[in-house]
Amino acid sequence: MRSMEDSPHERRTARQAQARRVGAYLTAAATAAGYDVRRRAGGRAQLAAATGLSLTTISRTLDGKTLPLPSQLTTWATVLNLDHRSMWVESGLMPEQRGPHLAGEGRPIASVALSPEEAVTAWGITDPIIRRTLTGSIVHAIELQEEIDRAAENQDAVARG
Repeated sequence: MRSMEDSPHERRTARQAQARRVGAYLTAAATAAGYDVRRRAGGRAQLAAATGLSLTTISRTLDGKTLPLPSQLTTWATVLNLDHRSMWVESGLMPEQRGPHLAGEGRPIASVALSPEEAVTAWGITDPIIRRTLTGSIVHAIELQEEIDRAAENQDAVARG
């Protein structure tokens, strides 16, 4: 675990290592899904078309030069048919843990509504990059769920007349 007092060079080095881990994971996942993502093999362009991301974004991510945004990770997971949580853990973006616990305590959190910030704290996520990424994904997931709920309510209202 890194301290918040790491130098900019240490943070940049850690971020670059993380980008390489994510790139290697997504390269393996894309290959397993049938995309030939070697340079000039055509799979990167196919993946760009399937995800709606630019070829540059796909290439920089697979080459481990940049970390994808949370919304992009969701797209990658969907297109490659990956379990979202497993993708976060296996790519190294989120440490494997058994479940959320109150910070500093060994007992699990009871069913309580938490803000995204409280949730990442409860999970013990301290790395600022992972915290931002995960918080962004949580907020995005909440917004998507609210849209789905509104659409279902509208469908029910229309069906009732």
